[in-house]
Amino acid sequence: MSIVVSVILAGLFVFLAGFNVWTMLTGMPASRSRLWTQIHRVAGYAFIALFVILCYFMFLRVKGWSDELPARLILHMVLALSLAPLLLVKVIVARYQKAARDLLLALGIGIFSIAFSLVALNLFVHYLRVASTHKVPGGTSAIVIVVVLMSVAIPFFAKGKLPEPKSLDFNKSARLEMSNQDELLNLTLARIEPQTDDARTLRFLLPRGRNLPTRPGQFLTFEWMIDGKPLTRSYSICSSPLQTGYIEITPKRVKNGRVSQFLNDRAKVGLTVKARGPYGRFYFEESKHERIVLIAGGSGVTPMIAMLRYIDDLCIPVNVTLVYCVRSEEDVFFNNDFTALKDRLSKFRYVPVLSQPGSDWTGWRGHLRREILEHEVENALESTFFLCGPPGFMGLSRTLLKEMKVESSRILQESFGGVVAGERYSATTGGSLEIRFSRSGVSYSAPPNETLLESSDRNGLLIPSGCRQGSCGTCATKLLNGKVQMGAEEALNDELRSEGFILPCVSRPLTDITLDA
Repeated sequence: MSIVVSVILAGLFVFLAGFNVWTMLTGMPASRSRLWTQIHRVAGYAFIALFVILCYFMFLRVKGWSDELPARLILHMVLALSLAPLLLVKVIVARYQKAARDLLLALGIGIFSIAFSLVALNLFVHYLRVASTHKVPGGTSAIVIVVVLMSVAIPFFAKGKLPEPKSLDFNKSARLEMSNQDELLNLTLARIEPQTDDARTLRFLLPRGRNLPTRPGQFLTFEWMIDGKPLTRSYSICSSPLQTGYIEITPKRVKNGRVSQFLNDRAKVGLTVKARGPYGRFYFEESKHERIVLIAGGSGVTPMIAMLRYIDDLCIPVNVTLVYCVRSEEDVFFNNDFTALKDRLSKFRYVPVLSQPGSDWTGWRGHLRREILEHEVENALESTFFLCGPPGFMGLSRTLLKEMKVESSRILQESFGGVVAGERYSATTGGSLEIRFSRSGVSYSAPPNETLLESSDRNGLLIPSGCRQGSCGTCATKLLNGKVQMGAEEALNDELRSEGFILPCVSRPLTDITLDA
């Protein structure tokens, strides 16, 4: 092989190894995550192919060698052959344990280091062999060495530090989590797809050039204008987070529900709406959740389909079981999607449970019960459970899981609407109280039997909210003065409580109060 071809192949060898590490360090843009995954994969296999070619030529060099091999050549062969097991381990981990990003990064850096050492060893020896001191001054050599070192160091230290992990820390302040999510989005309804007799999937186009960094399972808070009256409601995003041009929601028609009835009966293509978000800590994270069980009741399956579509888009090898409880086959949301996902995802298990099935139904009948979970869920104690549905359904689900000895930390839940079970209220006054918002400079009077979220909605002041039951933490706001009675506190960790945060959705004023909003 000529020296020119050798140098080109060696440079490509190091470049591919460095590119592999660079993509893992900088992260893949959410808007093109699928494309970047394919590019990363192609570059990896190209590196392996080039490694095999270079090894072939390396063995040709020593073929028929009668004398003892030089020490430099032996070192070169040892370094080259040490790449083989590292590449094998990296391929296996990347294929079957994608969540092990730290291990993949360590393997990538190790492979790059060896590849660079191999090429540098040969090039420097060749350079020293053909060069002479009168032709190449010492200053020039020093410059070459500095340039090489800088070219290696810059990709690693250009940002001053490695990028922060993208996974969510559940101990961080909910307010910090929402700090960049309060900007209004102008969405336009572009497509309407019937799901059942009382539910439709609505596709809204995002503003051109606007990227919405959602996580699979989160929701948006919409500001609807219906018959001249503003109404705020939250809906889970059911489209994959990797879809960059639109988001989808699937509202179910609810009796006396003004917004749900409007969206199912009167909403037309071209409708515009303002939204904020995404919000919520109820979402799938591949770096933490290696085995998940999704338990959904009725329309509570909407955040679950977003998780499944995300897993499908990225081919994540996570074990997933969906236990979906509905009334009849006609009430199943996303039926076609589940059929297709069963064919594409080898580790996906779909378990429908019908309370009023037809005579030809052969699956589980009745309501959710322990027998179903014990029969259908493998390794329950090692799984993370996601619950979404009516409050009563989720209460039953949690009770069953606790009976099965599942740790509370492994049970995540999300719901919208309804009243908090066990809510307590003991106001000390029957008159109106003054509610002040320090940052906006607005104040109003409110009765003590009304939650702060209800009174703020009534007075046209938006506090971003989600579940309205004190379980998601979206509305967490700092209380500056006064006292409130909270009906639930599960979304507040010790840090938030110590800083004076409350949940307006389940807080009723006991005195005049001032909020940091």
